Amino acid sequence: MRGISKAGQVRSQEEFFAQGLYPEKCRQSVMAMLYCTMKFHIDSSLNPLSRPKFGKLKAVFIRYESCMKLEKELVQLKPLQLSPTKDGGTLTVLETRRSFQLHSLHYSYVDVLRNAGSIEGLIQFFLGQGWLVSFRELYTLLQFLIQENILLNESFKTYFAELNPKEVRFQTSAVSPGSPVSLQASELPFFRSLDTQLAQFLLQKAERFRVPANTRITQAGNTDRDLYILLKGQAAIYRVLDEKRRQLVASLSEGSLFGERSFLLNQPRTADAITTKECELLRVRHLPEFDQLIKTDKAQSLQHRFWVLQALSSSPFFKDLPNESLDSLIFSGQLKQAPAHQIIFQEGQPGNTCYILVQGNVVISQRGKNINVLGQGSCFGEISLLMSGGLRTATVTTQQDSVFLEIHQQNFYRVLSQNLFLAKEIETLAHQRLQNDAQRK
Repeated sequence: MRGISKAGQVRSQEEFFAQGLYPEKCRQSVMAMLYCTMKFHIDSSLNPLSRPKFGKLKAVFIRYESCMKLEKELVQLKPLQLSPTKDGGTLTVLETRRSFQLHSLHYSYVDVLRNAGSIEGLIQFFLGQGWLVSFRELYTLLQFLIQENILLNESFKTYFAELNPKEVRFQTSAVSPGSPVSLQASELPFFRSLDTQLAQFLLQKAERFRVPANTRITQAGNTDRDLYILLKGQAAIYRVLDEKRRQLVASLSEGSLFGERSFLLNQPRTADAITTKECELLRVRHLPEFDQLIKTDKAQSLQHRFWVLQALSSSPFFKDLPNESLDSLIFSGQLKQAPAHQIIFQEGQPGNTCYILVQGNVVISQRGKNINVLGQGSCFGEISLLMSGGLRTATVTTQQDSVFLEIHQQNFYRVLSQNLFLAKEIETLAHQRLQNDAQRK
C-alpha cells in the first residue's frame, strides 16, 4: 500500500509504516476518513460522482449487473477487538480471548475491512485516499483469517480451498445442440465492441443451451474453436497440472466470455472450463470464413482483439495465466500507437499507466544505460502501479513503430480488486521483476 504525503508524493508502505504513522497518528485520521466515506455507502453500487475525493487518485468503479462476486460479498468476522501498538496492533477474538500480533499493514486492513464491509470496499476506501493496496499482503491476511476461523464466510473458505491444487470431479458428457438465439450484439460483451454487421455475422450460428453443474465445457489441449458466453450461472477456469490435479485460476460470472483464444488464434485450449452451478450458455460456432474475415478492413476492431491475444499468448509475463482470467484486464485497456524512437515514459517520473506490447519492441534503460529489449507480449509500467511508490523505475523507448494496450491505474485496480488470484499473481511477477532490476545494479 502506498500513501500520499502532505507534499503530494506517493510513499511506499515500508516508509509509511516504518515511521509509526499508522498506529499513533494515522489511525484516527484513517478512521475519520472511513466514517465520512461510509456515510456515502461504500459498496459496489456507489456512484463515484457522489463521494468525496481524497488524495490524488480518483478511483473509478463500475457496477456490474451480474451475480455477486466474492470480492463484493460482505465479509463476516467474529466479534473482535483491535488494539494499536508501535509495530502494528493486536487482534483479540472476543469469543475465545485468543490474541494475535499483526504488523502495521495487516492491522490497517483488518481495521478498515470490518467497517468497509467487502474486499472491494476496502480497496475503494484506500484508493479514495490515494493509497494503493498490496494484494499479496491482503491475500495473506485473508488466508490467516480463514485458517484461524475468524473470517466466517463459507464462500471465502471454499474459494481459498479451491486455489490449492486438487482433484476436481466433473462429468464429461458432450454438450447437446442448443436452440437458435435472437440476441442482439449490443447485449453481449466483446460483440458490442464490434461493427454491428460484423457482430451479427459472427452470431449467425450461435446457440443457447443449458448445462448442469460440474460439467466440463472446454478441455485444455483440445483444438475445437467455438466461443462461449456465460448468460446465467457460474463456472470456473482451471489450470490442468496433471491427469488428476487442477488449480482454480478464475471464477466466471454472468456475462463472462471464454474460449476466445481458440476462436481467434486457432490455438489449443489453455485451461478447463467447468460449470460450478447450472448454467445457460451461448455457443458461437466457429466458421471457416471467419479466419479470412479477420484480415479484412471491415473487421478492424476484431483485428485489434486478435493482436492483443497474440501478444498475451507469447507473453513471458502472462503466459502462465489462462487468457480467460485476463479477459477483464484486456477489456479495460485502449490500443495506442507510437512511432519508432518515441519515449513512452522516463525513469523517475510518476506513473499511472501500464502497457502490454502488442506489436513492435521497446528498449528499457536505467541511468542512461540500455538493460533490456522487450518484444511482443511484454508488459511494462506495472511496477510503478504496484511496487515502486508510483515512480517509473526505468525509461522506455520504442525501437520501431509499435502498438500497445494501455491500461490506466483506475481500471487496473478495478479489475484486480475483483479478482484476488489474478491480482496476487501479477503483483508477484512485478516483485520478481523489481528484484531482477536490483540485481543488475
